[in-house]
Amino acid sequence: MANPDSHVTIHMAASLDGFIARKDGRVDWLETSDEFVGGDTIDPGFVEAFLETIDCYVMGSRTYETALRFEAQGLGWSYGDKP
Repeated sequence: MANPDSHVTIHMAASLDGFIARKDGRVDWLETSDEFVGGDTIDPGFVEAFLETIDCYVMGSRTYETALRFEAQGLGWSYGDKP
């Protein structure tokens, strides 16, 4: 029987066509700042609090490869010590 206190939360990025990658396979938009059209931004405190609730990440190979590239560029591993 499942633990009634456990739950799954999904945090997913996708464009309106339902994909994360461009038609040519690039995911370069992941490298942009947390800024939206109209100048709105994401509150860093909100992001930090949300990320603390995550126990592990599941991602596709291209997203993973992009994260590894960020790490190689000295930007660090975006996901802390979480698998």
